[in-house]
Amino acid sequence: MTTYTSDMHNRLARKFTLEILGAALHAGASPEEVLVLVESCLMGAYLALVKLGGDDKVLDVMVAGVRQRLAEQRLGKITPDGAA
Repeated sequence: MTTYTSDMHNRLARKFTLEILGAALHAGASPEEVLVLVESCLMGAYLALVKLGGDDKVLDVMVAGVRQRLAEQRLGKITPDGAA
C-alpha cells in the first residue's frame, strides 16, 4: 500500500508548476519553450518509469487523462469527444 495521497499529489504538482515552470517563465521563456520543458520532463519520467513496449498504452491513457482534466477545468465535468 502506498502512502502517496491526493493531497501530496496536489502539493507536488503545485510545487513543480510554481518552481520549475514559474522559474522558466520568470527567466523569459515563451509559453512554447515552457511546454517543451514539460515535454522534456515527461520524457525523463517515461524513460525512468515505463518499461520498453509500454509507451503507446501509457501515452494513450495519459493523454486521455489530460483531455479529461482540461475539459473539467475549462468546461466543468463533461466527457470530451473527438481528437485533436
